[in-house]
Amino acid sequence: MKKAIGLLLLVATIALTGCQTSSNDDNVSYFAITRNLTPELMTLSERPIDVDRNMAVQRNQNYRMFWGDLGRVIYTNRASGLSPYPIQRTSGIP
Repeated sequence: MKKAIGLLLLVATIALTGCQTSSNDDNVSYFAITRNLTPELMTLSERPIDVDRNMAVQRNQNYRMFWGDLGRVIYTNRASGLSPYPIQRTSGIP
């Protein structure tokens, strides 16, 4: 008896949820529109491609800043002050 009730509940659940989900892009019903009023936006003002571009720029800047920071940590960003001769800067950075 418990198996029959469980099977009946399972069939009823599948039947009710199967009709609710619709991924049709041409659905212009009130409920389809109010579920996602701005389907082309990912944030308040940016599309998914804009977010991807911003993340790529940020990763690029972080990568370049990492190498600059590493050069400052191990002192490769300037010449050694131990030389008795004057050192000419050749990097173009004063």
